[in-house]
Amino acid sequence: MAKIVIRYQNQILGEAQLRPGFNTIGRLPAHPICIENLGISRNHAFIVGDIEEKIFILEDLQSLNGTYVNKKRVNKCMLKSNDVITIGQHALEYIEEVPRPRGNPAPAAAAIGREPSLERMDTGRSFPLLKETLYFGNSSSDDIHIPGLMIGKQFASIDRKGTVWVINLLVKRFSHIKLNGEEVNSARLKDGDEIEVGGVAFRFLHPG
Repeated sequence: MAKIVIRYQNQILGEAQLRPGFNTIGRLPAHPICIENLGISRNHAFIVGDIEEKIFILEDLQSLNGTYVNKKRVNKCMLKSNDVITIGQHALEYIEEVPRPRGNPAPAAAAIGREPSLERMDTGRSFPLLKETLYFGNSSSDDIHIPGLMIGKQFASIDRKGTVWVINLLVKRFSHIKLNGEEVNSARLKDGDEIEVGGVAFRFLHPG
């Protein structure tokens, strides 16, 4: 398997697992790799994977500002592990994940050390929870981008309190949060909880 780690100004914004076939990149929310920034075309580029998921090829879709791999502008490029794709001011690192050998399961202690994450349910995009507080909002400076005219900057947050994660609605005028179908203002999260934030659904994953 392979994945893309999305960074902006050295901050990790999220991850996207690459699948066989077309993995499109652009500004539109429908793209599996969506980057909300005016410097990025609505349909900017795509990464296509072969049937066995062993080869991934990046191709630019005649975007206005271009697509770069390791600082070199490209139209089409076969990716290798740790290549850095630059689109606008965002860096997308291509990482090939080495499969764990069969018959050697990881010890339970290793799972406890992994960070929890949010998985966007419509695209499968993963947002690792690496900071004490992450903000939801429609600004490019927000950790988890939620598009929409009625969505404000930093309208909700997810906060770590020791070993506990809590989701909070910060601006109550227009937006809402639902936890497993019930509207809440603040709630403690547990593994597998389904969260709807500003109309976008996520699943909270806590490996520990």
